[in-house]
Amino acid sequence: MISARVFADPGQKIYREEAFNMLLGEEGGQEDRPLFVQFAANDPDALLTSAKMVEPFADAIDINFGCPQDIARRGRYGAYLCEDWDLIYKLINTLHVNLSIPVTAKFRIFSDVEKTVRYAQMMERAGAQILTCHGRTREQRGHKAGLADWTQIAAVKKAVSVPVFANGNVLYAEDVERCLSATGADAYMSAEPQLHNPGIFYNAQSDSKSSPADEEQGRSTHPPHATVALEYLSIIRSLQTPTASSAIKAHLFRLFYPAFLRPENHDLRNRLGAISWQRDGLEGYEDICKEMDKRMKKAMEEGQGEVFPVDKETGLKRVPYWLCQPKVRPPPVSSSTKKDIPKKPTQPLTSSISSSVGDTRESKTVVVATSAEGTLGTVVPVAADDEIERQADIVVQSVTSDLIARVGEKRAINITRISTEGAAKDDWVEQGDPKRLKLQPTQPE
Repeated sequence: MISARVFADPGQKIYREEAFNMLLGEEGGQEDRPLFVQFAANDPDALLTSAKMVEPFADAIDINFGCPQDIARRGRYGAYLCEDWDLIYKLINTLHVNLSIPVTAKFRIFSDVEKTVRYAQMMERAGAQILTCHGRTREQRGHKAGLADWTQIAAVKKAVSVPVFANGNVLYAEDVERCLSATGADAYMSAEPQLHNPGIFYNAQSDSKSSPADEEQGRSTHPPHATVALEYLSIIRSLQTPTASSAIKAHLFRLFYPAFLRPENHDLRNRLGAISWQRDGLEGYEDICKEMDKRMKKAMEEGQGEVFPVDKETGLKRVPYWLCQPKVRPPPVSSSTKKDIPKKPTQPLTSSISSSVGDTRESKTVVVATSAEGTLGTVVPVAADDEIERQADIVVQSVTSDLIARVGEKRAINITRISTEGAAKDDWVEQGDPKRLKLQPTQPE
């Protein structure tokens, strides 16, 4: 997603080259098509200026009306435009009238299905040629995401004449057909799950080297993440167009997430978090991926008999940790469950943070984030997962004197623990709430 306002600014040439490089001919080139370029915008003129610049390199321009993050709220774009239908109409219609390529739109639903349908119909009237409907509301994000409402997507599909892409609730390849059957949608668009598992749309039947057997089909849609990571780095090495090191790091953390949960791979997790492009270059990332590949191949040899059994309680597949797989976000925790959390007062906040974090993480950026239970969390480098950062209750830039003031800005939020190495057994954390919980130096599940 590209900011139309910044991209259109003549003084932002560096941002423009980083967001969409038009100089080297690779982005939007023959091997990069078909290509939709997505913009975030709230100014029709800036959007048109930006769209015109990339028009020769794209097959369509998509406008994002679905981003629910705080940065979108502050910038007034994405899902935070959903009350201003006149502006949304003008943004879409301006491109529809002035571009030679189609304009498409991605949006989130309202709680009221009738309002959602009217919303989609307005976008169609404005000129949107494809509508992507994310079956969650603006408020459903992070650990409060919950399930997407496929019935609303189905209602949108019935109410408009343009193609509708569904979005939400697909974790595995087999979920795509279920979604298309339930919604009647013309296609499915994957966002976060595809970042964790790029093989989600892989079809073993189309690969002459693959067996059509069920087990082979399952394994092909969950490729070894180290193999995918090395292929990704080889693509980066083959291109002239620069790839931001932050993007490389974020992609690798997502791919390796299941392996990084295991204690024996924490050293690679820490190495990846500390890597520097200036110091280590692409070779530094390749060394980590090669070591991960070596470890995962050994794990695969020891676990060759594993298949993909379905957990009867959750309905989720148990995918081996050496394979690409979705990061499953648990449902929100009810208030009745939170009442059962043990409480005990202990030492002040400042010493607990400095002793537990300062000694083991030095002054690196850390995130205190909620966990599956909604009550306990982990302390990890911010670079480890920007998704965790967006869900975090507190973002601590370093152990400084103003920590208490910044923690105090967050009231009545969940208690956290320090995980993995170096957590002291007698440390305690308070997050702007008088309720405290003893830290448990246990490994992540």
